[in-house]
Amino acid sequence: MSKRNFSYVEYGEPHAKRRKALIQQFPEIKKLMGYDPKQAIPVFIIVPIQLFIAHCFYSNYSTENTFVYWGTMLLFSYFVGSILMHWLAMAIHETSHFSVFKEKWQNQCLAIFANISIPVPMAMTFHKYHPLHHTFLGVDDIDSDLPEDFEVDLIGKSRPKKFFWWLFNPVFYVIRGAINSTKINRLEIINVLVIGIVNSIIFYYSGWTGFAYLLLSTYFGMGPHPVAAHFIHEHYLFDGEQETYSYYGPLNKVSYNVGYHNEHHDFMNVPGSKLPALKTILHKEYDALTAHSSWVNVLWQFIMRKDMGLSSRLVRTRADFFKDMKRYIPKMTYRKLYK
Repeated sequence: MSKRNFSYVEYGEPHAKRRKALIQQFPEIKKLMGYDPKQAIPVFIIVPIQLFIAHCFYSNYSTENTFVYWGTMLLFSYFVGSILMHWLAMAIHETSHFSVFKEKWQNQCLAIFANISIPVPMAMTFHKYHPLHHTFLGVDDIDSDLPEDFEVDLIGKSRPKKFFWWLFNPVFYVIRGAINSTKINRLEIINVLVIGIVNSIIFYYSGWTGFAYLLLSTYFGMGPHPVAAHFIHEHYLFDGEQETYSYYGPLNKVSYNVGYHNEHHDFMNVPGSKLPALKTILHKEYDALTAHSSWVNVLWQFIMRKDMGLSSRLVRTRADFFKDMKRYIPKMTYRKLYK
C-alpha cells in the first residue's frame, strides 16, 4: 500500500523514545500506571440508559410517521445519544489498553457489555487493531488509523469534500476497516454473536424505531458531532511536523480524557482517569507542545484551512520505522511484522 500523498519521514514514531526519557527523569510516573476499576461505573450506568431511551421510542404505529416523533428522535440522538454512545466507545478504548480491570478477560467482558447498546459489533475488533496504531504510529501498511489512498484522492483539500468526508466519516471508517481486515478471531465471533442476540431482543421489545435511535446515536457519536472531532485532532498536522496533539477541554469529562492524547501515546498504561495527573507532573513538557482547547474549532480549522486535508499526516515506511525503532520493539513483534 502506498500513501504517496502523505508527508513521509524517515524516522520512527516519537512516543516510545519520549516515554523512556521521561520515566528516567520522572520515576513517580510509575505510580500512575496500572488500572482503575472506577472507570467501569459509567458503562454500567450508560448502557441501561441508552436501552431505556431506545424503548421510549418504541412506536405504536400511529406516531411513527409524524414530524414531531422523528424530530424528537433526531434531537435526542444528536444531543444525548451521541455523547452517551461515544462515551461507551471510549470505554471500549480504555479496555483495549486493559486499564479498567486487572485481568485481561475482565476488560474484554466489559468491552462487550459496553458494546450492547452500540448496534455494530466492534469491541473485539477494536481490541485487535488499536494496539497496532500505538506501536506502529504512521507506518503506512500497518497503522489502520491512516486514511486510505482512495480517501485522500477523493477528498483532497477541497472544503466541500472535507465537509462531506466529516459528514460520512463512519462510512469511511467501515470501508477502511474492511480493507485492513484480517482473519476473524474467536473473540470477534463471540462479540458478533452477543450483539446479534442483543439486537434481536432490542427489535422485539423496542421495535425498529428504538433500534433506529441506537443507530442514529452511533452515527452521530462517530461522525458529525463535536465529540467525534478527536478522530481529527489526534494526528492531523495542525502545526508543522508535530505528529500528535492533545485537547484540554470540557468534553474530556465524557470521553475518558481521550483528549490527553500526547500523554496517552506516551504512557498507554496510565488509565484515562489519571491522565490529568500525568499532565500536572509533566506540564513543562506538554505545555511546550501545540494543543487544542475546542473540538468545534478543530472541525472548523480542518474543513476551512486550505493547507489541510486527509494527506496532512506524517507517514513512515515499514523499513524506515524498524530501522529507527528496533530497540524499542519486542523481538517477537519485530520478527512477525518486519518482512
